[in-house]
Amino acid sequence: MRCDSWATLLLTVLIWYAKFCGHDCGVTKEQMEKTARMFRNVCQPKHKMSDDILEEAKKGVFPNEKNFKCYVSCLLDMMQATKRGKISYEKSLKQIDTLLPDDFKPDFRNGLEACKDVAQGVKDHCESAYVLLNCFYQNNPKFIFP
Repeated sequence: MRCDSWATLLLTVLIWYAKFCGHDCGVTKEQMEKTARMFRNVCQPKHKMSDDILEEAKKGVFPNEKNFKCYVSCLLDMMQATKRGKISYEKSLKQIDTLLPDDFKPDFRNGLEACKDVAQGVKDHCESAYVLLNCFYQNNPKFIFP
């Protein structure tokens, strides 16, 4: 099984866990970070991103470079937030409601709402992902970059 298939499987398991654990439990921040690391481990080598650049991105420093933009597209596609640069609004909203801890939900919903149309008309999926990333970062104070 390919690495990106494993990451998608992990996301599916997390959704299943959150949905059927018997109460509104969501995943923990630690589980979110572990999943983010798995996504990073899949997308980083595909797009030849250095650890230094990705650590700076966690601080909101997003390089205006094609490889970085395509790395972000890879992440967003794996998270099922987008599909080739087009936002998956309903699926993202469902994941927010199902997966995230309660204290994260309002900020993530607000960020999604603020950014849902920001990349309309952007043809290149990598460029679209970069536009979305900047918007999410600016509109969600609890934003986590993998």
